[in-house]
Amino acid sequence: MHSKRTTFISLLITYVLVKVVHNLAGFEYAIFSEGILNLKFLVDMASWAIVYAAVYFLLRKLLPQRGATAG
Repeated sequence: MHSKRTTFISLLITYVLVKVVHNLAGFEYAIFSEGILNLKFLVDMASWAIVYAAVYFLLRKLLPQRGATAG
């Protein structure tokens, strides 16, 4: 079982990657001024979900599990 550390690191990396990609693409979304149910919200949530899933999967493969023995 992976620790909360992996989840926390995944969230931090996801935040940075999503911000960078959104800035490079010129994507801006302000939830309080633009509302929730619109296309920008869906794009924002989809990008978060896709990036988080990829980062979490990679971290699970790359970081050793606690209590695991090498060999």
